[in-house]
Amino acid sequence: MDIDRFIGIPYDMRHMDCADLALLVQRELFGRTVMLAGKRPRLLRDDAQAQAIRAYTQQLADPVAQPQDGDAVLMREIGAAEAGHIGTYFFLNFTPYVLHTTALLGASVLHRRQDLSATGLTVEGFYRWK
Repeated sequence: MDIDRFIGIPYDMRHMDCADLALLVQRELFGRTVMLAGKRPRLLRDDAQAQAIRAYTQQLADPVAQPQDGDAVLMREIGAAEAGHIGTYFFLNFTPYVLHTTALLGASVLHRRQDLSATGLTVEGFYRWK
């Protein structure tokens, strides 16, 4: 699996945010075409963005206890009441990782799951795409 080509993609609020990256990975690595219902909201307040992501998650994925490569990882940022950030789960060299991007990071990054808390993120759950 060629994950390296998805690391270092510059963050762009309008064209390559966390959801865009997750959908790109699904399409190019897993052959899944995931379509967001209607037009995905952009530039929402954090709470509105979290509500939109939760609604899409329920439509597009089912919660799982044991994630597998390609599953969605829903995360909450420090101070946020709800999860509003998404990444993609990978199990590499016997270690769980999450591929994601944020404005703060500036580009897509592959973090070990155990290191996410140091970046201000808490994993809220894992989801298998429908």
